Amino acid sequence: MDPDSAQPLQRGPELLRKPSAVLQAFKRLGIPIIAAVLSVATLVAIAFLIKGLVEHYYFFCSKTFKFIPRQQLCDEQTDCFWGEDEEHCVQRTPLGPSLGVRVSKDGSTLQVLNRETGVWFWACHDSFNLTLASAACKQLGYNSVPTFQAVDTVDVRGLPFREVTLSNGSLHVQDTSRQCLSGSRVSLTCSGCGESLRTPRILGGERAMIEAWPWQVSLQYQREHMCGGSIIGPRWVLTAAHCFKTNPWTQSWHVQAGSELLSDANTNTALVEKVFVPDGTSVIPQGDDIALVKLQTPLRLSGVVKPVCLPFFDEDLNPGTPVWVTGWGYTRRNGKLSSVLQQAEIQVISQSVCNAVSAYQGEITEKMLCAGLLQGGVDACQGDSGGPLLYEQQRWHVVGIVSWGQGCGEASTPGVYTKVKAYLDWIHTVQRSEQ
Repeated sequence: MDPDSAQPLQRGPELLRKPSAVLQAFKRLGIPIIAAVLSVATLVAIAFLIKGLVEHYYFFCSKTFKFIPRQQLCDEQTDCFWGEDEEHCVQRTPLGPSLGVRVSKDGSTLQVLNRETGVWFWACHDSFNLTLASAACKQLGYNSVPTFQAVDTVDVRGLPFREVTLSNGSLHVQDTSRQCLSGSRVSLTCSGCGESLRTPRILGGERAMIEAWPWQVSLQYQREHMCGGSIIGPRWVLTAAHCFKTNPWTQSWHVQAGSELLSDANTNTALVEKVFVPDGTSVIPQGDDIALVKLQTPLRLSGVVKPVCLPFFDEDLNPGTPVWVTGWGYTRRNGKLSSVLQQAEIQVISQSVCNAVSAYQGEITEKMLCAGLLQGGVDACQGDSGGPLLYEQQRWHVVGIVSWGQGCGEASTPGVYTKVKAYLDWIHTVQRSEQ
C-alpha cells in the first residue's frame, strides 16, 4: 500500500456508541445499586449504634416486648411481667459454719473437726488413703485429683492426733477414734496453684508481664474494665463484692485472662454465669467485700492462665511482710486506667497503726488487712478493686482483695484489703454447693 495514500483509521458509529451505552447503563443501574448498598450499610451501622445505646441504658423484656431502664434490674421489684429482670442477679449466701476440715501452713497439713466437742485434730497418716484425701478436697470445693504424704511430727501446737473416717461424703473424727501409732500427720494438696514464671518484679508500680501473675484477670461490664480479679480455679474468680453494687446483672459481665494488655483481642475470655457475695451482716459499708464469680465455661489453663492459691487458715502476716499488688488501675489520683498491667511491692501494716486517729480511726476490722507504705507513694487505686494482694512462700497465695481506702498512695492512709483467710469456709461452701 502506498503510504501517501493511507487514510486515518475511521471508527464506525457502532464503536463510538458502545462505550457510551456502557456508561449509560452504569449510570442507570450501577450508581443506584451502589447508593442502595451504601444506604443499607449506613442503616445497619446506625441500627447497631442505636442497638448498642439502647442496650447500654435499657433492658428488653423479651416475653412482653417491653423496655425498662437498666437501673431497675435486680432491684427486688419485678418490672418485666415474667420476672426476667430479677433473674441472673448477684446471689447472697450466708456465712455458714465451719466445713469441718482445714489445711495448716505447717506443711499443708490436714486438720479435722469433731463437731460434737468443737475440738480440732490432726489427721493421722495411718490408714489414710486416696478416698479420704478426695473427700477432704471435695469438702473444700476442689474436684481435682489430690496428692498427700506423711509428715513427721515436729510442732503439733497442742492438737491431738486421730485417725479419720468417712461418713456421708465428709471426714469425721471422734475422741474415741484410734490413736496415731506412726505419729505422722497428713500433708494434703488439693490443686496445683500459685506457680508463675519468675520474671523481674520492679518496685514502684511498673509494667508487669502476665507470666509473672497468670491468675490476674480483668472483670468487664459491657466490654468495659471495672475490676480486677484472681483465678482460683478454671471456673472460679475471686474479686470484691462492691464491683457489682451498681451493675448486678451477671449476664452483662465477662472475664478477660491471659494478657497484661487491657485491650487484647487474643485473650482467653469467658462469660459470667453466677456471682456470689456474702449475705450482708457487716455493720459497716465496706465490710464483707468479697465475691465469687462462676464462669459459664472453664478458662483454658496455660502458661499465662493459672490459678493462685488460697491462703492457709492460720496464715498470719506480720507487719512489714512484703506483699505485691497488681492491676490496671489509675497510676495516680484522678488519672486514668493503665493499658498495661501494673505491679508494686508494698508491706503489711499493723491493724493498730491503720486504726490510728491519723489514719482510719478504728474502721479496720479483723476481716480487713492494711498494706502499703507509710510514707505513701505506692498503692492500689481506682480500677484495681477486686484484684489480688499476694504473698509468696514457696507458692503465691492471694491473702487480700483490693477493697477501699482514702485517696491513692496517701501517707498514713494505706490501702485496705479484704482478708481472704477470714472467708475460707464461705468460699469453700459456695464452691462445694456448685459442684
